[in-house]
Amino acid sequence: MTTSSLLQHPDTPQRISLVDALRGFALMGLFLVHSIELFELYWQNPVESKVHDVIFFLFAGKAYAIFAMLFGISFFIIMDKQAQKGVDFRLRFAWRLLILFALGTLNSMVYSGEVLQVLAGYGFFLILLYRVPTKWLIALAILFLLTPNLIYHYWAAMNNLPGANDKLLSSVLYEHTGEMWTTGSLTEVLAFNVTTGSLAKWFFFFDGARGFQLFGLFFIGLVLGRIGFLVHPIKFTHVRKTLFVFAILAAIGLFALQQYLNTPAIKAQWPTTGNAKWFLDEMVNGYFCVAFMTILVLSFIAIYLKPLGQKVLDVLAPVGRMSLTIYVSQSLCSVPFFYGYGLHMYDKLSQAQALMIGMAFFSLQVLFAHWWLKRFHYGPLEWVWRAATYLTTNVPFVKR
Repeated sequence: MTTSSLLQHPDTPQRISLVDALRGFALMGLFLVHSIELFELYWQNPVESKVHDVIFFLFAGKAYAIFAMLFGISFFIIMDKQAQKGVDFRLRFAWRLLILFALGTLNSMVYSGEVLQVLAGYGFFLILLYRVPTKWLIALAILFLLTPNLIYHYWAAMNNLPGANDKLLSSVLYEHTGEMWTTGSLTEVLAFNVTTGSLAKWFFFFDGARGFQLFGLFFIGLVLGRIGFLVHPIKFTHVRKTLFVFAILAAIGLFALQQYLNTPAIKAQWPTTGNAKWFLDEMVNGYFCVAFMTILVLSFIAIYLKPLGQKVLDVLAPVGRMSLTIYVSQSLCSVPFFYGYGLHMYDKLSQAQALMIGMAFFSLQVLFAHWWLKRFHYGPLEWVWRAATYLTTNVPFVKR
């Protein structure tokens, strides 16, 4: 396994190419899902299509999970690098998270479904658990990945406990979002998104599987960072092969269970009112997403370790190095393209057309990232984030 060399300035960080490439892959998956969702306007008039089925099967809930896991890995890399210098970086990292939360809040004004705000908020728990022994982190990760919230809500709904079958708060908040996004002015949408839109996003996380699984993914990332899973992947060849087999078996079993639960005969046995079926579906889908995410990550690593595979996948590494800039620019460019205050294209494109446009735009982002990083040490927003973290503009930017 090779790593990219140190940049010329002594204060610039060493990059792990595999981590950057995998992050770029996750960003691609996130963007393709958002593209065929028309940045959430698809759900105003959902139409079944093969494009939707394929992209959602491959990336929905999985690309985001990879991104979240890598957040935990990056947290460890940053903390460990500072620890090697004898620096306790926890307070500085908390400040770094506050900056990311502010950037995410600004981004949420444009696209309320963005995840930077959520990642930053959850990130404080990484600081609190940084020194927790690995075995306890693994135990906590498994607990959260099993979504105990959904297990309880399913049981409560089945037994019709008070409030268990009330309409989910995220659904209530999302009821009027479509009308705002399709007919609202720019200022109306910005104000709506940073308040009601953001609240809907947070409750969506906690109503479903993601709210608890995000903790598990963060903790798994922290553990993988500690053991050097992506820094020395050859060392873990046997572990990777074993995990791959288990993930394949789990994914097949869970997918079969999903199909079974949605057969007409089984669906007919559920009451037409109540949340129990939704909680069960969300639980099983959450498990499936984790299993399939594991398959994607392990497959990516296996391909990357081949000389040709590394050459091909490293095309995504600059995107991963500029992930903040790339992610925010996707919102800034795409939302005005689809929403009512902009070009109003949400009801003029099929999902296939939206996918092709998304692929074309992401390809341009890849080219831009390569061009930019030949000339600069950091992406524009990465430089701002780093400068704000250290409260100085004395951060290398232009390459010499």
